[in-house]
Amino acid sequence: MKYATPASIVGIIGGFLFARLLIKISTKIVSAISLIITGIAFAAWGMCSSVALYVILLMVICFFASGFSFIAPTLMADWFPRKKGVALGWATIGAPLSSAFFVSGFSILLTKAGFRTAFLAVGIVIVIIGVISLCWVKDTPELVGQQPDNMDPAIATELFAEQNAAGETDITISMGKVLKTPNTWLIGIGYGLLWMVTVGVVSQFIPRMMYVGYTNAQALTFLTVSSVIAIPGSYFWGWLDSKIGTKFASVTYSVSYIVALLILIFASNIGIIWIGCIFVGLGLGGILNLIPSMVLTVFGKDGFKQANSVITTIASLIRVLAFAIMAGCLAISGGSYTLPYTVFICADILGAVILLLIRKKKTL
Repeated sequence: MKYATPASIVGIIGGFLFARLLIKISTKIVSAISLIITGIAFAAWGMCSSVALYVILLMVICFFASGFSFIAPTLMADWFPRKKGVALGWATIGAPLSSAFFVSGFSILLTKAGFRTAFLAVGIVIVIIGVISLCWVKDTPELVGQQPDNMDPAIATELFAEQNAAGETDITISMGKVLKTPNTWLIGIGYGLLWMVTVGVVSQFIPRMMYVGYTNAQALTFLTVSSVIAIPGSYFWGWLDSKIGTKFASVTYSVSYIVALLILIFASNIGIIWIGCIFVGLGLGGILNLIPSMVLTVFGKDGFKQANSVITTIASLIRVLAFAIMAGCLAISGGSYTLPYTVFICADILGAVILLLIRKKKTL
């Protein structure tokens, strides 16, 4: 576990560099490169025999896998800039789906096939998906004779002309302009705090359940159920985004995790714990589509790639603070989870307040 934090930082760096690369080259190429190298590294990871090589491969996996994490939001921004909520809701279902089934599935594979074979099999599958993505991924709808959001071509041309005349499109946006924009920091810090809370709760969910008396198997069942709930939860947040707007959907998300934290602090019977699992699960499926949705709302389709590379990096840097905060608070409280959860509730409230300060109108 001591290598997880530096590997996470390497992953953040990788995500930023790949996000910048997406501005210059094809999304399809970035997708294929990140997947193929991740797959090769994962296969090799199961065969390494030294600690040094283990750590190096872990960092390589984190670096390139983080690059792939930018693919779905980028494609949705190009394909569905106005229907982004529902589109991102569908596109990010894969994240909670993997949380729900990969751990148990991979454990079974390890038992049946052995350590090296299991890692090799998963690595090969990742490489194959990377190769296939060269065929099925299309960077923009125009490449297949379509328009964004499936609009009629004549309507799309007229709409773009109106946006251009109003100064709402800017393909020359620079990173400097993004950094100088207040919304950049409001989005990055606000969602970073919400993301930090999500990671903090989920990473310590099993120890917390065991702390109040449940067995490891029961705690794992609770987490698995939460992960399954996150699958429809991902679509739910996308649907809510399209109905009430990204800002208020995000504030609702914040409130849902405050409820989850309060349940985790005070819950004393299994019925309330199951309700807590619902709220935790819903949150798992939301943060990954609300961040790019807000970036797209504020900066528009043309500014998305530039702004997203900066904002997601800011949010990711805040996200990794979850582990240090949790560890520090547990040390101060003598192992009690009341203090760290109270700190996370305050962070959630602060994040929601910051997000309410965002101005929807594109500023560049």
